[in-house]
Amino acid sequence: MEYRLLVSSSVAPFRKKAERAWDIERYKWPRDIFKHCVFFGLYHWVDYLKFLIHLGPKSVFWCGSDLLQLKHWVVHFLQSADHYVENDVERERLLRYQVVAEVRPSFVDEILEISFKPSKTPHVFMCCHREREDEYGMELVNRIAARVPKTTFHIYGIKVGRFSPNIIYHGKVPEKQFNEEIKQYQAGIRLNEFDGNSEVTMKSVLMGQYPITRIKYPHIDHCETTEGLIGLLRELKNKKGPNYGAREFWLNNINKYPWTTNMRKSGRIGE
Repeated sequence: MEYRLLVSSSVAPFRKKAERAWDIERYKWPRDIFKHCVFFGLYHWVDYLKFLIHLGPKSVFWCGSDLLQLKHWVVHFLQSADHYVENDVERERLLRYQVVAEVRPSFVDEILEISFKPSKTPHVFMCCHREREDEYGMELVNRIAARVPKTTFHIYGIKVGRFSPNIIYHGKVPEKQFNEEIKQYQAGIRLNEFDGNSEVTMKSVLMGQYPITRIKYPHIDHCETTEGLIGLLRELKNKKGPNYGAREFWLNNINKYPWTTNMRKSGRIGE
């Protein structure tokens, strides 16, 4: 079966990455109207319109925040497609609309080499967006920073925030620079309560680090309470070597979709 990829404009920066990682051609209308279309995100009315007028088989890869914007009127039409999400939180959200989805996480970025080095004064990194600080967990970090003074928090995406001696704001940086800098750290933290399979989490675990999330994922530490997060951060100083087991699990369990059957195998996704 021939698959084509149609990426929502709301996540346009992921278009080339997904095409490369999944080894799939971009959808062209009307040429591909009868081929199997993989919709990467359904965010707005233009996405819904494209979904409705496509006449071939359909699959939907839900990105996360698009599920929070799902419109009731389109739910009936979604039954005609196969659906894929990246964790149980997303799957349960779709079930509210009687839409059944399979949990199959993705990662469409570069697979970084193992770089973990133990540290008695761990450094952790997270990403955040301006005016969405609470959603990404900055309020929580601000509350606990003084209780883990030997842990340094590196915040990417915003330039300023509440001052703390162990919080560093990096702002937006080029991806190459970001990848180089995070190699020095011990964990990526992802504190969103509703999320897909974050690049922060995946880059961290694939580098052999010990990421921490609010959502439960296999072979990744997760925290359900503030005290739980503090405990996991304090435990980082006791990690003696790379997280080989978790890295191997995720290398073998990302991008398992019908349209990636012929995906190229290499040390870097899609190459």
